[in-house]
Amino acid sequence: MFSFFVEKKSNNNFVIEDKDFHHIVNVVKLKIGEEIFCINNQIKYLCEIKEIQKDYLIATIKKEVLLDQNNVQVNLIVGIIREQKWDYVLQKATELGVTNIIPVQFKRNVVLIDDKKVETKIKRWQEICISAAKQSKRTTVPNVQSVIKDINDLKNIKADLNLIAYEDNKINSLKNYLQNNFNTINIVVGPEGGFEKKEVDFFIQNGYSEVSLGSNILRTETACLYLLSAIFYETN
Repeated sequence: MFSFFVEKKSNNNFVIEDKDFHHIVNVVKLKIGEEIFCINNQIKYLCEIKEIQKDYLIATIKKEVLLDQNNVQVNLIVGIIREQKWDYVLQKATELGVTNIIPVQFKRNVVLIDDKKVETKIKRWQEICISAAKQSKRTTVPNVQSVIKDINDLKNIKADLNLIAYEDNKINSLKNYLQNNFNTINIVVGPEGGFEKKEVDFFIQNGYSEVSLGSNILRTETACLYLLSAIFYETN
């Protein structure tokens, strides 16, 4: 069943317009009487399409759907990588349950974002997360934050547990850090060129712990999904 994030709610009805209206009527061609999920203010409702007009439709709430939520909020702080791989990270991180995605230009980044294009990029990245949230039937959409170009700005992102995946660390197991309960976790993954040593030192000085992802060197996109999968498995 299809899911849609809907803002317009009146009494027991949702009004669906614009892109979602087009998708329902012209792409998947749903009819009056068919059911969809509508998500509003992080609450999911089972709804029935009651009325289809020229440029909007009305869906009536049948019941609220109770969902299991992740026990932990995870912020993914990650060096930006090439577009196709970056889009993959956004999509899969959303499916897995990430809360915030913080793109960073580290010193060894292969990809650099022009200041004039940042706003357009963020808008596109957010759309990818919205689409993935619909597909995975999440009730929330991860927030893609603005690109961080000064590493010191990361001091403002607080969490109960702070981890940095560092290829030179072969000792500290991720599982050891997940034995306790945490409400929020920051995880840092480097870009395709890896971290400079002074960047790792910065994180250590600011309360982050180095964590090993095993003996193999993982690509950025693989490391992101490895970490998120392991965290949500252990905490849920």
